[in-house]
Amino acid sequence: MEPIVLFGIQFTLSLVAYLLIAFWYVLPRELALVPLLWVHVFRVVGGTILAPGAVGPGVPMEFRTMIGYGDLITALLALVALTALRVRFQGAIALVWLCVIVGMVDTVNAIIQSMRFSVFTYALGVNWVIVTIYVPALLVSSLLIFMQLLGRTSSDTR
Repeated sequence: MEPIVLFGIQFTLSLVAYLLIAFWYVLPRELALVPLLWVHVFRVVGGTILAPGAVGPGVPMEFRTMIGYGDLITALLALVALTALRVRFQGAIALVWLCVIVGMVDTVNAIIQSMRFSVFTYALGVNWVIVTIYVPALLVSSLLIFMQLLGRTSSDTR
């Protein structure tokens, strides 16, 4: 099976699973930003691509750097946003917006660049699992965060 076909199947099935969880179990209830942001804190795992030997030598360094640092920055923003929510900082919701926008731009860019650099033809090691299992969770949690933020009134604080 071609790597891109395998990727497409795994990614799609993971995405469908996370969407079903979201629409069956999360959306019918009051949404909370905190658990959804926690999903993004662990984007630190994306920094794995920067480790020597984590991926095949053919994976371009430009791609590895963009992916690794984008995930690490988004993870840091998620931690800052979570802390701001926890201490009820007045600008917490703005920090959540910043985190989810930066994270979504990073994720969409990573998907586009993956295709551009044809990275699925190289040895990706554990990064294959990250992309096929974790990235769909990031997409669904981002969607739910956007939905909650857009549904907020100006008097909401949590």
